[in-house]
Amino acid sequence: MRKFLAIVLAALLMLSCASFAMAEASEGNVVTFAMATEPNLDPHWNAGATGAHVQSTIREGLYRVTATGIELAGAESVDVNEDATVWTFKLRQDSVWNDGQPVTAADYVYAMQRLVDPAVGSTYMRDYGQFLLNGTEISDGAKDLSELGVKAIDDYTLEITLANPCTFFDTILTYSTFYPLRAETVTEDGNGNWAWDVEKSITNGSMNMTFCDETQQIVLEKNDLYWDKDNVLTDKIVIKLVDDSNTTLALLETGEVDIIDSFPSEEVERLQEAGYYHYTSKLATNFLLINTQDQDGANVLADARVRKALSLSIDRDYLCDVLMLGTKSPAVSYVGHGFPGSTADQDYRTEAGDLFATDVEQAQALLAEAGYPNGEGFPVITCTYTNVSADYATMFEYLQANWEDALGITVQLEPMENAAMTELRDAGKFDITPQGWGADYMDASNMLSIFVTGNFINAGRYSSEVFDNAYNTSLQTVDQAARMELLHQAEYQLVVEDCGIIPLYHANAVALYDENVLENVQIAANGKIMLTQITHK
Repeated sequence: MRKFLAIVLAALLMLSCASFAMAEASEGNVVTFAMATEPNLDPHWNAGATGAHVQSTIREGLYRVTATGIELAGAESVDVNEDATVWTFKLRQDSVWNDGQPVTAADYVYAMQRLVDPAVGSTYMRDYGQFLLNGTEISDGAKDLSELGVKAIDDYTLEITLANPCTFFDTILTYSTFYPLRAETVTEDGNGNWAWDVEKSITNGSMNMTFCDETQQIVLEKNDLYWDKDNVLTDKIVIKLVDDSNTTLALLETGEVDIIDSFPSEEVERLQEAGYYHYTSKLATNFLLINTQDQDGANVLADARVRKALSLSIDRDYLCDVLMLGTKSPAVSYVGHGFPGSTADQDYRTEAGDLFATDVEQAQALLAEAGYPNGEGFPVITCTYTNVSADYATMFEYLQANWEDALGITVQLEPMENAAMTELRDAGKFDITPQGWGADYMDASNMLSIFVTGNFINAGRYSSEVFDNAYNTSLQTVDQAARMELLHQAEYQLVVEDCGIIPLYHANAVALYDENVLENVQIAANGKIMLTQITHK
């Protein structure tokens, strides 16, 4: 009897597996991908890489990012005036929303007006709205939305007038903040939750969102109305939302997902040997965010000499090459390699050179100058970080031991849940915490923009008149060499003079997958996996 039941069960299992395989085959080329939870899908409320990644598959702007750079997408041509203050776009007339209605210049006007609308209070107003003529004044309530420098000349001609000359505005327009929106599909709920609603997901990108559970899974399916649909190779993308990198890796190795972009660094050698590990340089930097607020003289970290001592005592080569097994590149400043310099042939970082290196003796001298020779009298400081990353645990255990050995100070480690950590960071209630920032667009100014006084991402409350003046002047400078010099000045003030943050390493853009299963996996110039180009072997 048991033998008979076993045979029946085996047959049922084979039948179910066959049915699953047939169902998957009927759906065409299905790619499963794991990323961090709850990416915001509202173009004006999102402030994270995961949200931007999803949005770039379901929405499209005037430009798009390719494997090698950027190219026109929603527009077929652009005309830029002599001083780069007026950008006129001819839109594609075959670009439509996924309900068949045409994408018009009015949709771009609405989206950019929403970006600066004080009633909306967009997350990225300070970073992007400031580029548009009257954007800042409108956001401050001094001017009306109708005065924004964005006009629909006709249905397919869009004119954008800038507050100041900007020769790199094309790179800025690649970011999701400038994607068009259909006014009647947007619900202002103050947090972007409307964008999770599949029924309201009227989009114009290569994929449509057909299922969405913001805590578990998002399903995207090929948009047959997309103007470039013939070059979209995936028929369906299933995105598993997982915060823990160990869990993400387990999903890959058990075959529950096809591809991932994060993993515990201690696994790198095994993954390389298995042929799973593929990477390229990423325009991103991980750093220590320092609470620089002078709290009635009680915050020892408000002293730049203390911050410099902490920074100079760190052996970044050891941290990256040994502890993180070569999965990161040591930071010799804040802005890494890969950004344009004074000319198209120059690299921003190469031009400026290294800004610091390990120097324990100087670190000790600075700490003594600040009043704490050999760490005497130095209060206990706390490093707070999320407990979901093995990299953070490795990094802070090293920093704790290193600072005690080199400087004689005591450091307390406090791992916590991600939500709690985010709340503390945003409230400025921390001593030291890790943060990363990847470029939204391919210009060094974007990396530096988050440290302008008052920027919402600047949770350490770093503020420098010298930095602000150099950065803000760069935004009004047309000459590329002069603009780069101003950005170099701003960066030097941030990481050398003030040590407002402590840069640690530059991340790699990673794609982990089985080469026997997937092919045509490409990483875009902005470090994001090009999900719509992947095929199964």
